[in-house]
Amino acid sequence: MKIIISENKLRELQLQYLNDFHNHASVSKFDNFIIIYYPNYGDEDDFESDVLMEYDYDDGRLYIDRTFLTNFSKIYFPNDDDAGPFIKDWFENEFGVDIDFMDS
Repeated sequence: MKIIISENKLRELQLQYLNDFHNHASVSKFDNFIIIYYPNYGDEDDFESDVLMEYDYDDGRLYIDRTFLTNFSKIYFPNDDDAGPFIKDWFENEFGVDIDFMDS
């Protein structure tokens, strides 16, 4: 079955996905870092201490967990290389920072 979706609607879904993770995750801002941890949904095998994203003010680096990046790419992008720049733009907008490079 084919589904046709407009670019605007797709962008809304992509942003909603990232915002949902952000809204359910723990965010720590300390020293020179912003760290987003995986959401804890009360599971026994929770990811409470696993880092989803980490921004370092010193070098302008944004680390994105490889599994998260891969899954986000598979869901929303035809080309895996497009997900990173989208997340970069979202993160810069959300936290008011400038990202110089990304790592995963």
